[in-house]
Order: sequence, then C-alpha cells, then structure tokens
Amino acid sequence: MARLDSLIIFTTVVKANNFTNAAHQMGLTPSAVSKQISLLEDRLGVRLLNRTTRSVSPTEAGQLFYNRCSRLLEDLEEAEHMVKDLETSPQGTLRISATPTFGRAMLMRIFAEFLKQYPNVNFDLTLADKGLDLVRDGIDLSIHLGSLQDSRLVARPVARQKVVLVASKDYLDSHSTPQHLNDLIDHHLLMVSGIDFAEPRWIKRFIKEAGLANKERRFTVNDLDTLCEATLNGMGVAALPLYLIRQHLDSGKLVQLLPEINFPTRTIHVVYPENRYLSAKSRAFVDFMASYFENNNLDDLPVKSAKR
Repeated sequence: MARLDSLIIFTTVVKANNFTNAAHQMGLTPSAVSKQISLLEDRLGVRLLNRTTRSVSPTEAGQLFYNRCSRLLEDLEEAEHMVKDLETSPQGTLRISATPTFGRAMLMRIFAEFLKQYPNVNFDLTLADKGLDLVRDGIDLSIHLGSLQDSRLVARPVARQKVVLVASKDYLDSHSTPQHLNDLIDHHLLMVSGIDFAEPRWIKRFIKEAGLANKERRFTVNDLDTLCEATLNGMGVAALPLYLIRQHLDSGKLVQLLPEINFPTRTIHVVYPENRYLSAKSRAFVDFMASYFENNNLDDLPVKSAKR
C-alpha cells in the first residue's frame, strides 16, 4: 500500500480511537487497518499506538508523528482546494467559531442572508467563550471581538462593537432616571465578569469617576445573555453591547442612560490562520460580513475594511 495511504489510515485511527470505527470510515476491515499500522510501525522502527481491547491511543512518538502527518494531509487537501477554487463558486462546509452571545444575536441573520447569495455553502458553527486553536480544531474562520494576541492569525476588521448603559423601562418607573454619572450611586448595578471578550474592566474608570468603586453590585454573572435578561427584568443598570440589545431599545423595553458616556468601542474581526489558503467560500463570507455591517445600520458601527 502507498505510503500516503498508510498515513491516512494512521491519522484516521488516532481520531477514531479504535480500529473498528476507523475501518468503517475508510471502507476497510479492522484486520486490514491493524495490519497497515503494524507495517508502518515496522518501517519506522517505533511503536505508534497503545492498544487495548476497546481502544487505541498514540504513544509519545505516535502523537508527534500524528501532529506532523495531520499537517501534511491538511496541506495536501488545501492544495487540492486551491486548484478547485479557480474554477468553482463558493461551496462546501464553512467551519466558523464565535462567542455564544454574538453567535446567537447576529450570526443567524448573517448566515441566512449569505445563503441567499451562496446556496451551495453549509455552515458548521462552534460557539465558545474561549478562543479555539483554529488549525488544531479545523476552524476556517473565527469571529473575534477585541484585541488579537496570536500573531499567527490574520484579522480583518468588519465592524465595531458599541457598548451602552441601559435599564428597563419598568426599573426606571420605580427609580429616578440618572442625569449624571454620580447619580448611579443611588442605583443597582449589574455587572459581567470572568469573560475575556466582554472585558468588564472597560467600565472601571467610569465606576471610579462616579464614586462607585466600593458600591456593592446587585448582580454579577459571567454571561452577557443572562446579564441582558437581568436588565430586562428590572434588576438594575448595566453596560451592554448594542448588537445584543438593539431590538429592546427599539421596542422601548430598555432605555439608554447617559448617552454622553463614550464607552470604548472594540473592533470585531474575522480571523483566520496567516499561513492557510483562504478558500473561495471563506473569502466570500469575509467580504459578505464586512459589507453586511457597512450596508446595514444595525447593531454595530461599521469600519473600513482592511486591505488583504
């Protein structure tokens, strides 16, 4: 069997964690798969897998070999896509990651509009508060809010996230409406914490200016959607991203407070590995998302697209 085939079999076995599942995926018998792994180990002169009756796992050498083989096979697949993309329109599965709040609040609308223009593209969306390893996790694009720490990634700006101070109409009906920042001393404060992308330290300087540094918070939670619900239910005053609450402001359920306060805006980027070929479907989505925010005055302030 060709050397490339043996590498494909080996990586499939590692991903599947046993010979039977790997054999089923490749249309082979478990014995044929086991034999090819043994031949590969003999050729390399090292044991690659720890075997039990139910599962297999890579040895230290096997893990190193798997990491390199995976990259080689990804490069081969990428080369094939590069050639195919020259003659085809965007199609296939686009794997995207985003924060749960942004994914729920914005991406479904964007996906629906994108599919009207590119019906042959499918979406595989992963929602996670923490950043993922795009190459390791097989992610094509990631929607990233705020500054980017990983220099191996390319980040294209598509919009800005604006934060506003709000409270529910019901809350304000039973409390005085703050006219100045220091009026917040008489109000219940709701805060988000423990979320990297939410950066609760944004409003610390405003809290300090208002003399609220030692004021006890009425409610603190590590989830923006829950913080929004708490605000809608009249629990107090919160600083929330405009894309999340725009519909509630339009309906009058929430009221913007102290509009003269300029919370720092953060750029929303579409991120991808710098050393990876950007497929036709990925390029189409990046361009579409940038134009979507530029052409629709919805939840974010548009920014000019960076040169690619």
